[in-house]
Parts: sequence; C-alpha cells; structure tokens
Amino acid sequence: MDKNIKISFDEENDVLYLLLKGGAAVDSEEIAENVRIEYDAQGQVIGIEIFDITKLLASALGKRLKETLKVEKVKD
Repeated sequence: MDKNIKISFDEENDVLYLLLKGGAAVDSEEIAENVRIEYDAQGQVIGIEIFDITKLLASALGKRLKETLKVEKVKD
C-alpha cells in the first residue's frame, strides 16, 4: 500500500475522503453508519469515505468536553 495517504474534504457534501492507493474503485461497502470503504479490481482497499464528518467530529468533541467538564467539576 502507498505510504502517502491523500486527504480531501468536500465541504458542500460534508464528506472526508482518504485515498490510500491509486486506482479505480470497482466496489464499495458501508462498514459503519456514514463510513464507506472502496475497493479496486483486486479487492484491495483504495479509499475511505466518511460522510457527515463535521457532525461526527462535533459530536465527539462535545462528548469529550462534557466528560472533561464533569471531571473538573468533581475536582472542585
């Protein structure tokens, strides 16, 4: 696998794309909600698409902040 991962972000559609290997995608599968893996003709993973990425990141950040603030509150 190519060690140079290319990352692109489609702001209009809120999609993060990780290109792991060059080549054409001939198949794909959704491995989790909002996460799709793309495969080449040999069945090798060539890309990963993450949909609604800003919502996912905001949600994760919000949970982390809530946990941090809860811990800080208990310490006072």
